[in-house]
Amino acid sequence: HWGIYAVNGIDESWSFYNEYLPYEDYMKQLQGFTAENYDPEAWAKLIQESGAKYAVMTSKHHDGVALWDTEAGELNVVDKTPAGRDLVGPFCKALRNEGLRVGLYYSLLDWSNPDYPNFTKTQKRYERDSIPARWENFTRFNISQINEIMTRFNPDLFWFDGDWEQSAESWHAAEIREMILQNNPEAIINSRLAGYGDYATPEQGIPVVKPEDECWELCMTMNDSWGYQPNDENYKPVNLIIRIFADVIGMGGNLLLDIGPKADGTIPEEQVNILEE
Repeated sequence: HWGIYAVNGIDESWSFYNEYLPYEDYMKQLQGFTAENYDPEAWAKLIQESGAKYAVMTSKHHDGVALWDTEAGELNVVDKTPAGRDLVGPFCKALRNEGLRVGLYYSLLDWSNPDYPNFTKTQKRYERDSIPARWENFTRFNISQINEIMTRFNPDLFWFDGDWEQSAESWHAAEIREMILQNNPEAIINSRLAGYGDYATPEQGIPVVKPEDECWELCMTMNDSWGYQPNDENYKPVNLIIRIFADVIGMGGNLLLDIGPKADGTIPEEQVNILEE
């Protein structure tokens, strides 16, 4: 989970959606997102040495800030932050150079897009069915960005999120799945495409019993936060993470262990130590 939320070390996207702070203050973090020490080769090497077989990067979270130079909109780190460059492509290349599979996270919902109905938990721009043309505008935007990710980076894994706010039909989930698999029949899609994915994604808590899905993946933080939050020092002991990992493997799953880099692109020392252990 890497994005502008690392600048102030606050909750990614949810901090403004839940109205802990004004949207304008959240977006001021764009000015501090430098990525000046971003070293994708070092990231990939650390991930490879940890024993992982694949990694997933947040290409865009619910705040709508894309980490690549998207042509579908202007809200991206190339145009709007001091980073000033694509951050996704170099990471994908570095992972592949280490023999790792590439996953990209993409939020279907976009609380910053003026054509997306929902803005915060108490504010809506409009009711989706009341202005169909605006929803269609958003749908075209969404599919354009997914198409960019697909054609530019060709990830092995599409890790969608945010599907809970609309129906599969509204998202055009079936068409998105078909588009991805036509481009790459070997691509894998997680469960958060409104029922059109390949495997389940329980989050944070290890399942008490083996999930019914044949394939599944537990996504879990090292401390209590997804993005970088310097105040969160509640890191799980390494032996606990290893025990969780063993339990997950024993039930036939994968563990997707979260990394939250700082705004300058460095990975916090505590997280590096856990991965090395």
